[in-house]
Amino acid sequence: MQPDCTCPVCGSSVTEIPVTILPERGMVVANGRFANLTGHEMLILQRLAEVFPRVLSKEAALEWMYQFNPDEEPEIKIIDVYVCKVRKKLAPIGVRIDTLWGKGYALAISSKPQIVSEAA
Repeated sequence: MQPDCTCPVCGSSVTEIPVTILPERGMVVANGRFANLTGHEMLILQRLAEVFPRVLSKEAALEWMYQFNPDEEPEIKIIDVYVCKVRKKLAPIGVRIDTLWGKGYALAISSKPQIVSEAA
């Protein structure tokens, strides 16, 4: 459960603050804490956030991550490696990625995360 807080703009009570993803900074903010992710880790998390609450298959994740690098031929197992790394970094801030066996991965959070792009 996320802590209660007050909105600094309107003064109303806010009980649920969505997970916020800052891709350009490689940062995720949740529950008043943050985690830093590498480029590939951020790509996985960003895609999970975009398809939330649906499941992201390993094949779709692999295609998404390497669409701009057609010369690379990564193995499907690399997705498991990146998900494992992201899980370890997100656990301390209270964000979980669930495995749905035979289907893929999904974010286990209560509301759609915000993706904040800083690009102009």
